[in-house]
Amino acid sequence: MSKRPASRSRRSSRRGSPAGQASASVQPIASEPGNADSRDVDHRWERLPRFTLMALLALVACQPIGGDGLWWQMSRGRAVWQGQLQPSASLLALESGREADWLGGLPLYAVYQVLGSSGGMLCRIALCAVAVLWLWKSWRGRRWASPLHLILVGLTAIALSSSLGLQPVFYDLLGVAVLPLWLLHRLAAPRPRESAEEPAADESTPAPAPPALSSRITLVAVGLGFVLWSNLATGIALGALLCLVGILEAWRRQTLSRTSAVMLVTAIVLGGSCNPRGVFAWIDSLQTLLPFLQNPAYVLAGTTWGSMLQNDWGWQEFYFLVLTAAWISDLFVNRTANNQAATNQAASVGDLLAFAIVQWFAWAALQNLPLAMLWMTANLVSRWRQPSVWPTATRLAVPTIVLLAAGWGSGLWGGFGWGIEQRQDYRLLRNGLQQTHPHGTAFADQTRSAAMLAWLLPDLPAPLADQPPMQLQDIPLRAVRRGRLERHHQLLSDLKRNRLMRYWRTDGSAGGYWLTFAERNTTLLCVSNTNFELIRGLEETAWKPLSLDSPVLPFAIAGDEAYVQQLIQILQNQETIEHRYWQYEPARSSGSEFDRDRLGLTMQPVTAEAIWEQAEVFRAMDLHYAALRVLVVGRERFPNDPALQDAFGQCQRELADQERIDAGAASWFRFLAAAAATSPEQRVPQDLPVPQAPPLQNLQTEGTSNAWQGPEPPPSRAVEIPAAAEPLRVLVDAYLEGGAPAMLEAGSRLAYDDAPPEVLYGCLCAAIESGQYELADQLLVRLRTHTLTSPLRELVPAREIEYRPERFN
Repeated sequence: MSKRPASRSRRSSRRGSPAGQASASVQPIASEPGNADSRDVDHRWERLPRFTLMALLALVACQPIGGDGLWWQMSRGRAVWQGQLQPSASLLALESGREADWLGGLPLYAVYQVLGSSGGMLCRIALCAVAVLWLWKSWRGRRWASPLHLILVGLTAIALSSSLGLQPVFYDLLGVAVLPLWLLHRLAAPRPRESAEEPAADESTPAPAPPALSSRITLVAVGLGFVLWSNLATGIALGALLCLVGILEAWRRQTLSRTSAVMLVTAIVLGGSCNPRGVFAWIDSLQTLLPFLQNPAYVLAGTTWGSMLQNDWGWQEFYFLVLTAAWISDLFVNRTANNQAATNQAASVGDLLAFAIVQWFAWAALQNLPLAMLWMTANLVSRWRQPSVWPTATRLAVPTIVLLAAGWGSGLWGGFGWGIEQRQDYRLLRNGLQQTHPHGTAFADQTRSAAMLAWLLPDLPAPLADQPPMQLQDIPLRAVRRGRLERHHQLLSDLKRNRLMRYWRTDGSAGGYWLTFAERNTTLLCVSNTNFELIRGLEETAWKPLSLDSPVLPFAIAGDEAYVQQLIQILQNQETIEHRYWQYEPARSSGSEFDRDRLGLTMQPVTAEAIWEQAEVFRAMDLHYAALRVLVVGRERFPNDPALQDAFGQCQRELADQERIDAGAASWFRFLAAAAATSPEQRVPQDLPVPQAPPLQNLQTEGTSNAWQGPEPPPSRAVEIPAAAEPLRVLVDAYLEGGAPAMLEAGSRLAYDDAPPEVLYGCLCAAIESGQYELADQLLVRLRTHTLTSPLRELVPAREIEYRPERFN
């Protein structure tokens, strides 16, 4: 006990020699009056980057619980709570057999049962509090307080924010961060001499093995760690490889005996096999971490299971590249500059091998990116021990500015709140199924869709007599592990293209979804509200929606008695929002766990993304007027949002295309609106026809030629149009600026009696779109006073049928 302080004093004296020289050079300044106060001020300002980091960690902690697999893990936890030893098999019709990580959802479900959604938030806060305490202890010990440490920890915390929940990915992060690094610490090289009297160790003799008690503690801790890890998550293969690298490195450096190395490897293998799958858990782990082992690459592209080269890159991917560059730079630059001993250079060989392993896993599957980023961060922080040599101003300003900019630019402030992510709100899906009697099996397109339905199934009404209770068919999260994702992908493709009957694919397999769904007794489809292509494809089938505004849209076969009442209700709702007076109002705060109203202190924020998703759902269902009413509200609140502007232009082009189908050509109003709403790079829409000569003749202009015939660019402000169409162009400008209400307000100043038919027809479309049917009737009367030619001769009755169908019964 008396040797350690002496060694520390000697080390501090060696470190303090440059400081003593520096103090001698600044002695005159130190004696000036008021210099002590300035040093106190500088010392207080030095805490600014640390407090910035702690504030950033608090912001990370106060992010809502999310993840597409949230309700799936809750459902698995509930099944285990109810006594099911095979939770996935009890929830899925296509799943059979045991799973190693059968306890992965139990902690989350237990916390939710006891504390509700606040339990998950408290766990996030507790985790960040532990990180703050650890950092504070390190700062008090003058360790890991350089600007690079602060920046590294802060940026990695932002990158891992979405993974800090009681879900399997969090257990994988915990295992990768704790077990390999802790084992490396236990197997570190022998301590240097602590006194001058202690003889130096002979390099030719092997280093002594750790004490017996220490070895037993290490064996038990490693074994229990892998037992817990294998029953909670599936990342044990990566953790075992990293631990094996440390064990081999310690044995090569002769700090671990061969017997101890074999015992540690045995403890890892046995610990990872103590689960319902036994030794097959290692195979399951590799198949989960490397999905390409069981699934073709084309079905993984664009998903988190695909490689980094198969996905679009965001700031997390670029931060991963920055971490990679920093790690390589530290390995080849700093160690060479420091000219360290041979043992430290040998240790870098093990680090390099572990670095290559995590890089391979990260590039192989995007889902492994958080594990790789965390390992590189922990490894860099543990190796960066040199004090900072930056000037004081730089040491204070750089980390503070970088952390503040990262916290603001990452979008964390927009999600700041308490509860569960809005995308995981299952209440509207429950409302859509509450008046039904689900039976048979259900097919879900994405993990979020299947997870929500799995969570809601026990609370839904019972099936009718002689009908089996509903069960979920599969979930992509499990399908990718069992090699079923390709079949899932093929069924989705057939649904999108309405390939009902049997056909043969190029690979020799049988296509068509009807026989497959009939064999599985499929009565319900659950589709994510962002899968617009599938929603549009289902419009031409017998599958009809049971909800219009849920994050997950359920579909049922028309005529199924178990769903018929809800189907009729939704058909009536579609008629109301499309052809009756209906105005879109964003959802208000309800005080639930899904609201982001800052615990009731602010109003429920409305995002442009949510408005855009609702408009796109309506557009995919051919409810273009309803979509435009949604977009009027969205463009008023977010006038510069490019997604909303593009959706508005898409609606105009599709309505103009529908007019071409009905009458052979689009009206001037839709044609001008579609052309003006198109971005410059899409200025010539391929699916939009150019109006022919008859509409021009109806304007009663003299001396004008048919300049719009042929494949000419659509009209814009730069194109000459007849003088009689000038009022319509003014109205279109108002329409593009503020929607149908703004166009009608501008049109109220015109003399409708003297307006040409094309102008009247444009005002008629705006009146129908805004729900002002009395004005539409007046415009119809004025239109009938004109001798209409094609295409208005066909379009005017088509518009009248839309909002006055009772006149044609």
